Amino acid sequence: MHRIVTNLKNGFLVLLIPTVFLLLPGCGDIWEKADHPPVVQGVLELKSHDLETQGPVLLSGLWKFRWLFWKSFGSEDQGTYEMLPVPASWNGKNGTRLGEGYGTYELTIKLNRDYGELALLVQEQSSSYFLYVDGKLLASCGEVEFPNATDSTIFEVKPAWCTRFVTFYPQGDEVRVDMQIANKEHRLGGFWAPMRFGTAKNLSQVWHGERFMDVFLAGGLFCIGLLHLIFAVVRRGEAASFYFGLYCLIMAIRGIFAGTRVISEYLDFIKYSHFIRIEYITFYLAIPVFLNYILSVFPRELKRILVDLVWWIAAGACLVVLIFPVRIFTYTVTIYYLVAFLAGTLGLFSLTKAALRKRKGALIILAGFVFVYAALIHDILYATFFLDTGYFTNIGAFIFLIAQSVFLSIRSSDNLDRLLDLSRNLEKRVEERTKQLRNALRLIQNDLNIAREIQKGLLNLEDGSDRLIGGVRFRILHKPLAEVGGDLYDIVELSDGRIRIFLADATGHGIQAALITILIRSVYEDLRWKEGTPGSILSEMGSEFHGKYGNVATYFSAAILEISPNREKLTLSLAGAPPILVQTQDEEHVVECENPLVGLLQSFQFTDREIPLTKHYRILSFTDGLTESARLPGDFFGMERVLASLRMGGTQNLQDLLSTIHSDLQKFLGSAEPKDDLLLIGIEDQRN
Repeated sequence: MHRIVTNLKNGFLVLLIPTVFLLLPGCGDIWEKADHPPVVQGVLELKSHDLETQGPVLLSGLWKFRWLFWKSFGSEDQGTYEMLPVPASWNGKNGTRLGEGYGTYELTIKLNRDYGELALLVQEQSSSYFLYVDGKLLASCGEVEFPNATDSTIFEVKPAWCTRFVTFYPQGDEVRVDMQIANKEHRLGGFWAPMRFGTAKNLSQVWHGERFMDVFLAGGLFCIGLLHLIFAVVRRGEAASFYFGLYCLIMAIRGIFAGTRVISEYLDFIKYSHFIRIEYITFYLAIPVFLNYILSVFPRELKRILVDLVWWIAAGACLVVLIFPVRIFTYTVTIYYLVAFLAGTLGLFSLTKAALRKRKGALIILAGFVFVYAALIHDILYATFFLDTGYFTNIGAFIFLIAQSVFLSIRSSDNLDRLLDLSRNLEKRVEERTKQLRNALRLIQNDLNIAREIQKGLLNLEDGSDRLIGGVRFRILHKPLAEVGGDLYDIVELSDGRIRIFLADATGHGIQAALITILIRSVYEDLRWKEGTPGSILSEMGSEFHGKYGNVATYFSAAILEISPNREKLTLSLAGAPPILVQTQDEEHVVECENPLVGLLQSFQFTDREIPLTKHYRILSFTDGLTESARLPGDFFGMERVLASLRMGGTQNLQDLLSTIHSDLQKFLGSAEPKDDLLLIGIEDQRN
């Protein structure tokens, strides 16, 4: 595959080098111009040029010109002759003659033989014209009126841009051509584009060939541009495809509105000013769009600030074109020629730098850009009347399109190679990665098992633990979400006979919550044997926790319950914990929390509640992993189900009651997984 890509690159460069010399602006016409006799002093001698064998000729050179002369207004001898170059503007230096005005260009063609039917191909001029051959009007574009029959300086022009192909039969060995041009709109007036003269057959072939080429280039650019834009929309963030597609569309529009202006034959409503505006705007926008394409492909070789600067200049120029009339906004193009030249030089420099740095595809894009850059320079020279070869921008853009296609082909080939290599080794790589994941999972599992044993050893956490202290039985149901959890408990009998039960639920799950439980245990360890009420102990814990760990926002819910030495009173304090359920022979209590989380406030004083106890009472205390378990969003297990189990389990022993509650929870969740640790402590009076 690498050899194929290398051969493709070499083949493209071999094709590129000779094509450069054939298609560089003006180079393709050098040999033609050498054989074409120029117009000298208003006369074209065709004694040494055969129109049938050597083809049509450009009527370029020095024509006779009479300023402010119009056949329909004055006589043949009105005005004096001067010699003006064609193609060129009649504007004089230092303001001696403005673009506004009219005049007549005259040429005599001396034939060397009888060719039969001859033809003239006339492009648009500034900005209306009337073509006479041997005194007969053969073609016109626009309208010219003289409202004052005695004052030749007062005239009106209805401008139009037309390309005409006219045929005629000469009346002898000489052909007299008069070209009358009038302008009031454009800043430049005169004979802009030279006519071509030849036999009707040969010139018709040239004309149709040029029109076909314009349509072909514009159609190709439009299709490729649309394809790249669709690709950019499908793959969001593909800036290179977006800007390249936009550039192709701009050049496609320019191709049918400039050159032979094929679109004018199908859209009659497009006016003279519309053609000029579209031609200017497409030229102004093509430069920054192309620079953005280079920036998206090689961002390290081109400064964004320079591209943004060109964008601002182009936007300002386009705004002037849209707002102001033709005679004003056409002055902007002289400044923009310099901007276009500098921008093209910047693009050439950036691509050359990318090629020297061996960026992928830079050499191919650089080779294609040479055509765009050369065509840009040529069109600037053509627009300023240094050349008379026509616009080459579309050809440059189309050849760059070929270079871009080669670049995309090579990149696609490389991607295909990577995909083939990946598909061949995919099974092996998956097997290796699976083995690595299994090893990593095994290590993590081992660490979690060790962490679970450490947590159990430090916190004395057991599931299914059964204790009997002073005639009171305690049954523990502890189900952490993972190997380690964030729930902890502690049950001790104080020296005065009180039994103190402590429950806490750290925020979070897994390793994070397990580490917090160790912090909670370390703070509670200093207070577990201390004299005082449950509320005072929680207050001390809250102040100490806020002072030590408040900067990391570590809070937890907790509950402390104390059973009096005579087992006839329950004192409790809750901190953000679920309610405590107390069931006696005579009544039922649901003690809800009225205090915030521990550690949330620095000096909060937790309050106590007292509940009288009778013989054979039952107490349920649990964390929110029980009541807030949900099978669907908003559908929780809830306090009512726990309370119902307590009421219906009067004949069950404490172990069976906790098992029933856990079983009901699992049935409620169904296929849904628990989302939190579960801790449930059952307390029962065992006195006779």
